[in-house]
Amino acid sequence: MAGSRRAVAAVGSRSAPRRVQLAVGDLQPGMWVAELDRPWLDTPFLLQGFLIDSQVELETLRKYCRHVYVDTDQSSPELIEDIRQAEQRIAAAAAASDATSDASTAALIVLDAPSASAGSGRGQRVFRARADVRISDGTRERFRELVRTHDRPDDEPRLLARALGWLRKSGGTASAARRGAEAAVHGARWLPAGTQATAYLDTLTMEEALPAARRAYADASEVLRESLAEVRAGKTLQAERVRAAVATLVQAMVANPDALSWLARLRDDDLAPHHQGIKVALYMIALARHLGLPEAHLSHAGMIGLLADLGKARLPRALLEKPGMLSPSEFSIVKDHVQLTLDVLAAAGIAPEVWMGIAQHHERLDGSGYPQGLRGDAIGLWGRMGAIADSFAALTTPRPYANPSPPQDALMNLYEWVGTSFDEALVEQFVQAVGVFPVGSLVELSTGEVAVVIAQSRTRRLEPRLLVLTWPDKSPLPLPRERDLAIAPRDGRVVRIVRGLAAGAYGLKLRDYHLGDIDREIPLER
Repeated sequence: MAGSRRAVAAVGSRSAPRRVQLAVGDLQPGMWVAELDRPWLDTPFLLQGFLIDSQVELETLRKYCRHVYVDTDQSSPELIEDIRQAEQRIAAAAAASDATSDASTAALIVLDAPSASAGSGRGQRVFRARADVRISDGTRERFRELVRTHDRPDDEPRLLARALGWLRKSGGTASAARRGAEAAVHGARWLPAGTQATAYLDTLTMEEALPAARRAYADASEVLRESLAEVRAGKTLQAERVRAAVATLVQAMVANPDALSWLARLRDDDLAPHHQGIKVALYMIALARHLGLPEAHLSHAGMIGLLADLGKARLPRALLEKPGMLSPSEFSIVKDHVQLTLDVLAAAGIAPEVWMGIAQHHERLDGSGYPQGLRGDAIGLWGRMGAIADSFAALTTPRPYANPSPPQDALMNLYEWVGTSFDEALVEQFVQAVGVFPVGSLVELSTGEVAVVIAQSRTRRLEPRLLVLTWPDKSPLPLPRERDLAIAPRDGRVVRIVRGLAAGAYGLKLRDYHLGDIDREIPLER
């Protein structure tokens, strides 16, 4: 309750945060909608951040959302008092119900996260860190606790307690919660009946894995590009070629997932549909690997990610890239891509797991997804995994109508939507699978330097290997240098990551730092 009073008192002050949460019933034309209570791609609002200027937009918001986040700076000045009153009603309701600090924080205002502008060199696309993503203080704290828990791999009792916590919240009995928690801790919760968890260990270093990873990525990229062209032309999918390409991805991912993750991030500013499909496939394989699923199931995961959006090849490209709200008929057409994909795959001999994952990757736990509006347990493991991987890829990939999120913000967004859109336990597993600071993501260090993550620490997730790219003033280094945060520096100065950055921050492009820079064995900075 104290948090609510502080937030209300701050409204209208010069230092007040810019965004407040409003129920959809309080919305009016002239208000600027900065963020929704669900992923943008689950709605017809493709332009992320817009001014309500018609009744159609109001009715659409009321259909898809329960609340949204309004930017007071960009809303009509005449509506500021209405926004203030609506906010006060929320605060009063929170106080009356003796809301927890988590809920009251989530119900009010969010401070804007610092953003870093990308360079605007000639011929370069300009991407800024997204300013429209809303992450509540409560979610940030829960995410920090998740990170702290999993950064202590030997602390199984705490991990068991977390698993027990989310199982109890779902309404299970104490004994069922304990059995489920133990299974989640040891990986068995996700396994097919009669199988044991597979413990995947890196068999190659990042550097050793790069050549095979390059070949696997190039092959999968070509196969998916050609498959999309074949589908667009009405031809039959060459399923065996796709299976072979996925098999090479799986082999490279099993050996060391960091190499493929780096290659995918090198192509972050490439908007070609086949690059998006490969990223989803890699996230699916990484999650399946982390869950300890058998290798055959890793191939199922890769097939789901690679083929999930195949049907979009038969949709008008202008519709997919429309910079604004889709009409109901347009949104229905876009949602048809799921069935179009299944139609293409009908004669391809696809495994049932792959079919189910593709059919359900846009379903959401609260029934707000499509095409069937499935709820809860009606959505299987593969559909739940696909929803997480596809949404993370969408958040972190630049679109014609949207800037990319920093990976850490995207992970927290997934956490913001657990329970309504995504499975909480699987989101937690996904965070561990890709890393709190995923390979290829830009980060700012406590020294002020900017670096890129080049390899994960499997035991200390907050201490990855980095390639330092700039001086503390953000000017580029003449030669990048490697730094391993897990190794204590000789001068005793502890360096930590202070925040993640969006792709292209400070004009830094990963393709300018080719993998050859790593292959040349840059001296390790201590």
